[in-house]
Amino acid sequence: MTARRAFTLIELLVVIAIIAILAALMMPTLSAARDRAHQTRCASNLRQLGMGMMNYTHDYEDCFPGLASLHNGYHPEDWIYWRTNTALYPPVEKSPVLVEAATSDKSILRCPMDRTDDERYAEVSDDNGPYLYTYSFTGYGVSLTEFWGLDGNNNFGMASVFTGDINSPTVSLFKEASLRNPALKIMMAEEPGTKEPKDNPSTDWIVVQDGRWMPDRDFLTVRHGGKANVTFADGHVELVTWQFGTNFVNSRADL
Repeated sequence: MTARRAFTLIELLVVIAIIAILAALMMPTLSAARDRAHQTRCASNLRQLGMGMMNYTHDYEDCFPGLASLHNGYHPEDWIYWRTNTALYPPVEKSPVLVEAATSDKSILRCPMDRTDDERYAEVSDDNGPYLYTYSFTGYGVSLTEFWGLDGNNNFGMASVFTGDINSPTVSLFKEASLRNPALKIMMAEEPGTKEPKDNPSTDWIVVQDGRWMPDRDFLTVRHGGKANVTFADGHVELVTWQFGTNFVNSRADL
């Protein structure tokens, strides 16, 4: 009868080393697959929000909702109710665009690769709380001539603007009919949540701070392989470079 031959220590170490090498070779592939899945989920979020935005304009006489800007204060017409003090402000689940998207799932407001709030909290200096979401809505507002050389008496979109007392605000509506080339204009942007190079194209720049995206003041993220998801005004979603967002032609509604 032949005796069984046991593994030697060297053979066992060789097997372990081979397994480790194979695992190391597979890790980039698995990581890339995971990132692609996150990017697809992010694009799906923005597609749903784009549908909600389009439904809103159809239900409100062709008008876009409000900016949801930090500096303009809360208004019921804002597209998102992002402020965390729910003793003073409605919860995010009641946001008009979520309602129009027929969902109360606030997870669609955040990219799955947007994982930390540390820098958002670090930059908060008021009672509004941080902006805990990823996406923002293009808003040039009632533009000042020193910023863009535009007539300061007109709203250049894409958001409507509500300022002053919420019960009797000053209103500057922006209508869908005033939007030129909707398939070429960024409606909803994906902003960075950190200053890390894998998320933010500039470590000196601010992280997302409210529901308004202003092309000259807010960058797009680079978390999806150097690109960001954006929703265009016709509802379709694309991956674009952060530099794409800096060109006013790609977001200003009158061009």
